[in-house]
Amino acid sequence: MRIALGSLMIWLCFNASVVAAEPFSLTKDQEDYFSVLKQQALEKKLDTAPQWRAFMHFHDRFGSKESTIDSKTFFLSAQGKTDLKAELLSTLRAFFMPVDKVDPVEGKDKTYNHPQCLFPARYAWLKKNLDFDPNKLPEIKCKDFQDFQTALDTQRVALIFTSAYMGNPASFFGHTLLRLDSKDDTPLLSHALNYGAITGSDGGLAFIFKGVFGGYNGIFSVYPYYDTVNLYNNMENRDIWEYRLNLTDEEINRLVAHIWELGHNSANYYFFSENCSYMLLETLNAAIPDQDLTETFYRPFFSDYTIPVDTVRTVLKQKNILKEAVYRPSRQTKLKYAYDFLSDEEKEQLHKLLKAPRQIDAVVNSNLDERQKANVLVTAYEYIQYAFIAGDIPLDEMRRDSIKILKPLSAIKEKSTITKVPTPAKRPDEGHLSGTIGLYGGRRNHQNFIDFLIRPAYHTLIDETAGFLPYGSITYLDTVLRWYENDNDLRLQKFSFVDIVSLAPRDKMFKPFSFKLNAGFKSYLFPEKNKEGYVFYAGFGGGWSVQLNDQIITYFMTNIYGKAGGYLPHDAMAGAGFQAGFAADFGAVRLTGDIEKIFYTENAADLWRYQTSTGISLTRDWGLEASFIFEDSRYKDIREGRIGLIYHF
Repeated sequence: MRIALGSLMIWLCFNASVVAAEPFSLTKDQEDYFSVLKQQALEKKLDTAPQWRAFMHFHDRFGSKESTIDSKTFFLSAQGKTDLKAELLSTLRAFFMPVDKVDPVEGKDKTYNHPQCLFPARYAWLKKNLDFDPNKLPEIKCKDFQDFQTALDTQRVALIFTSAYMGNPASFFGHTLLRLDSKDDTPLLSHALNYGAITGSDGGLAFIFKGVFGGYNGIFSVYPYYDTVNLYNNMENRDIWEYRLNLTDEEINRLVAHIWELGHNSANYYFFSENCSYMLLETLNAAIPDQDLTETFYRPFFSDYTIPVDTVRTVLKQKNILKEAVYRPSRQTKLKYAYDFLSDEEKEQLHKLLKAPRQIDAVVNSNLDERQKANVLVTAYEYIQYAFIAGDIPLDEMRRDSIKILKPLSAIKEKSTITKVPTPAKRPDEGHLSGTIGLYGGRRNHQNFIDFLIRPAYHTLIDETAGFLPYGSITYLDTVLRWYENDNDLRLQKFSFVDIVSLAPRDKMFKPFSFKLNAGFKSYLFPEKNKEGYVFYAGFGGGWSVQLNDQIITYFMTNIYGKAGGYLPHDAMAGAGFQAGFAADFGAVRLTGDIEKIFYTENAADLWRYQTSTGISLTRDWGLEASFIFEDSRYKDIREGRIGLIYHF
């Protein structure tokens, strides 16, 4: 998630807290007592305890031992980022600091910057594990932290997952955050903990480059949960899943105290690795430290990438951690369901209200019964709210037309019969796993081949849809190695940086834009050279899609392409064309097919392409795939078919 400063209410202070304005010395008694505590801590090996490592966000991976937190103020030792023992001992000693040695912060209680108050989770844990003597190590009353605890009043914790959003590259995989519930069972009035990048007004290549290579600061913020629902549920039309967790009171208190510690600090934000989901997983690890929740995200191959839904799966693997999963459909999901619920007569009347001038009197005076009129008016009212949030109508029109609809609706004694949106059969965490490997056998013209596929992320049109956006495909770093029987050689057939397809169906209520985007390297048969070589390719297309029925969608796109490689005229050529196709989802079986005509600046490369593919689910993570491609070009026809076994990991 990206955050523009000032765009939300931040409870936690993002400032460079200074622990002390000047060095301080311990009295002889304090020095002696510190030595006792130091010995106890080392004997108990607290510096290597899972809880201390979790507090410090410390990891030992690929020879690198350090914390993921980058703020210097998070550490009380100059070596704290890389040395757990040094940080533990420096923390212990800092707890002895006299209040009059603390550097004050304007507008804050004088104890605000005391180490005991900046790091209450560390203090509580060390106090529990060591023999703190209140006569030698006085406990500071931390007013600001206590106010924070009181404001949150956290009694329960929920892990929140929002579905993917195709309108922002940083949100293609969804988003996670934590909800902190008070004793009042009113989730919308709870608070949410979010971790996001401060991107300012950056966009385009600057946004992508900085996001990939850690050019942004990531901060933790706490704000009302209803802001989250408004942003994701209503403005971005993303469904929300709320996973309510079973945590003890001690674990919840430790989590809240650690959130306070993090609120003063930041870390470098990386879109693919140390992102919103990963850092929240590290934060939750402070509450349940017995197992490092993040260890599965550092893999020996395609390591260091974190997909939000995978973090949800990781949390839910913990024994008895899930109390309840609650589905919160977006406003658009509710509208689509309501529209499908209506009869043909109700839809006919609804269409009179969807566009201005809204024919409200015609609906009120129609032959519909009272319940049907209520159905139409309720749906129209919700659509007007949606249209305003989407920016399709101005505020004055929304207010005027809402009142015009609410007046006759309030006069109807019968209530709407539109039911609640049913909970999907599978949650996002129950869908297939994010990585894919595959082994295929096939034939290209007169040559037999074997393909090996590895795809670290994430979903294609012929993968099982349950738990994913329907008719959407997002893959990164898709790699295919091919071995030809005749040549007895292994070659790279394709390496795709990104391949995205969004087939959002249009109807009388919604007019989304369907698009595709891809870029990478692949083996290519150069026209009139009779040789294969590697080219860089990129393409973009846009158009519209139409839902024929519950299982089949058709689409039409116009596309542009570019290729650059060794044998091409002047090392590059461009192309444009049109494409028509379909995608079908029959549950365990998915089908796609399309026809495409492409005109290139090199005439010999012009072609008609016909392709079809199918995916068959054997289990959640095992499946069969088959595909056939026929390219009818001016130079040479290509026929290629393959079938294989895939596994999601």
